[in-house]
Amino acid sequence: MARVLVAAAALVANADALRAPVRMSAAAPYTLYDLPVSNNGARVRQLLYYKGVGPEDVAIVSPMDLGGLRSDEYLAVNPQGKMPALACRDEAATFGESDTIARFLGGKFNDRNGPGDFAPSAGTPLAFKSDRLARHHDIYLAPIQGCLYKASPKGQAYGLFPTRAAALAEFQKQLGLIEPMVDEAGPYLCGAAPTQADCALFPTMIFAAKMLPLFDLEPAFGPKTAAWYAHLTSGADAVAAKVYEEVAGSLDGWEGKGRWSTIYGAGLRDAPEPTIFDKIVAGDIPSKKVYEDDLCYAFEDANPAAPVHVLLVPKRKDLLTQLRFASDEQAGLLGHLMTKVPAGAQGGGPGGPGD
Repeated sequence: MARVLVAAAALVANADALRAPVRMSAAAPYTLYDLPVSNNGARVRQLLYYKGVGPEDVAIVSPMDLGGLRSDEYLAVNPQGKMPALACRDEAATFGESDTIARFLGGKFNDRNGPGDFAPSAGTPLAFKSDRLARHHDIYLAPIQGCLYKASPKGQAYGLFPTRAAALAEFQKQLGLIEPMVDEAGPYLCGAAPTQADCALFPTMIFAAKMLPLFDLEPAFGPKTAAWYAHLTSGADAVAAKVYEEVAGSLDGWEGKGRWSTIYGAGLRDAPEPTIFDKIVAGDIPSKKVYEDDLCYAFEDANPAAPVHVLLVPKRKDLLTQLRFASDEQAGLLGHLMTKVPAGAQGGGPGGPGD
């Protein structure tokens, strides 16, 4: 009964927070809660800059002004506790999700002077081109972008991928799949003028260009994608230059504070000297393989202490040289290894594939 009462009290407290009045700009009909480092928020800011929408129409306010992303006042705006979020005075509504915000504000201000069509009619070629690129970003890139910068993910940064390396590989794959969707003539993703697609993808491409090299990777941009990114970072587009300065400047601040110093594959690296297991996995030392997949390798012990004596090792150490060094970073890998123990045991010993 006590637990039920506690849970009920928590629900009531949360409901009260959601009903709390939302503090907005006194003058502007819309208040966008965002920070310069947010690539998803930059998607909305870029659209507003293109259309010349100023603070008299959309005030941009830091969530810190409401006490931070987890404060009751901010959760009344966006219960997910994420950026960006929009409070609408006249519509008496608040909501999050950058795509929804961008489409709403794109429709509101599309007739303003400034380049680009941010609310093309449904069923038109421009709507199709822009929507599929923005959707590609939202479905395949944004959910796993945390693999680029989250130090202790505890599983949430990688989506379905058990390791940071696997998520990085998928992120690179999805970057490459942008290429067939890019307009041949350019210079923007869908042709001669910017669209929702440019606003969705450009800030995240800044993340990719700044962060992937920290993992000794170069963004997997195809030729057209690379030309588009080069155009937006050349200074020829003043709005893109402003967004780049906001996002990249914030990321430089992260790096200056050692953001990546505790991240495996970036600031933390395996010792350069290969271990005996590295040499076995690489094939430099012969072994009797009983199981192998993308993440692990199982082989018979050269000096077995039992009829079935199989060693199961990860292909990438990522500093996991002993279990006592395990961290949240390796949770997915360790779980994967445990599920492969039966395969190793069944494959080892007399009559197994190692014979």
